[in-house]
Amino acid sequence: MSIRRYSKLCQVLGSVSSARGRLRGAAVALLLGVATGTHAETLFSVGSSWNLKVPPTATVGSVDVAEGLAVGLDTWDPDGNWVVPFYTAEAGDPQVRILYNPGAWTAVHAGTWRRSGNTPAVEAAILATSSDAFPDHGNVFSSTSAFSWATPASYNRVAAAMAAGAKVYVPASSFAPAAGADGHMAIRQPSGDVLETYGTIVLSDRTIVALSYEITDPNGSGDGWQRGQTASMLPSYGGAILDSEIASGIRHTMSITVPPNLLAPKFTYPAYAFDRDALTNPAPYSGSLPMGTRLALPAGVKLGDLKLSTKAGKQIAIAAQQYGFLIVDRGGEGITIRVRPAAKPLIPALHAYDRQLNRDLKAIFAHIRVVTF
Repeated sequence: MSIRRYSKLCQVLGSVSSARGRLRGAAVALLLGVATGTHAETLFSVGSSWNLKVPPTATVGSVDVAEGLAVGLDTWDPDGNWVVPFYTAEAGDPQVRILYNPGAWTAVHAGTWRRSGNTPAVEAAILATSSDAFPDHGNVFSSTSAFSWATPASYNRVAAAMAAGAKVYVPASSFAPAAGADGHMAIRQPSGDVLETYGTIVLSDRTIVALSYEITDPNGSGDGWQRGQTASMLPSYGGAILDSEIASGIRHTMSITVPPNLLAPKFTYPAYAFDRDALTNPAPYSGSLPMGTRLALPAGVKLGDLKLSTKAGKQIAIAAQQYGFLIVDRGGEGITIRVRPAAKPLIPALHAYDRQLNRDLKAIFAHIRVVTF
């Protein structure tokens, strides 16, 4: 959804630096150690695109689309600027207000406000410009047109329809959104639904201020109708790899962000949209892949020939061949695989740069192709 400041991550990967678009770049302070969700879980319905295996009859593209590109995990950023923190709130936990602020992205990007830990004076300024009513359209960063701002004819408008003064549950323990300009956050509600916020600011009294939010259903189709907080409108937490899956197996499609030079201002199901500034951004879309494209390792690739050396790399390769990856958003100059941050990481290589796993990912993505079915 916007330009990610990708330079530090690319430096870690030993690659060129760059930025992302202008309305998006998830971040989380991993050192907080408060995000949950290390146990394997099944998200979305059985027939969801996230849970469909690549069939033998799938059409496989002829081009290795990611060859030569840097590839890594969003959790590898040393400043924790790319992942989506995921929390769980219980029925007895506090309920707080959620407010709209049109400057919740730009003011943080400019360094005027912070995602959390603002001074009392700054919090007063945030509150003075906030409202308890979100825009009717409920969408600020996605479009179905490259030439005008157009939202899908039909999509989930829960956030836009919710009455002014709505409240949401938050964890009793400390929680924080991603620290970067995009400020993503996801909180599972006692109902089982998930609150997704974008451009999030958490005030000292736990009030949540955001540029956009939605309540998505982790048991539903997981498609763009959900109006998840990504440019594709897919749920921001969908397809993330969990620590426990390195032992049990990754049994779902994985989510990735890709550079704009791979993307075309188009979308394909399960995506419902693409970046609103796809062609006007300083780093415009200039490729051929629609948002929502599935990439995978062709069935003809023998995993043994890739000479993978890490357990995480081998599990990602197996899942890449069985399920593949879905493009959910625009990234920097490289490809980023999403990982759910963990309070107590079980697999260190999933949460801090690992040279061997990086080599494995490069070997995998050197053979990645578009698949359709």
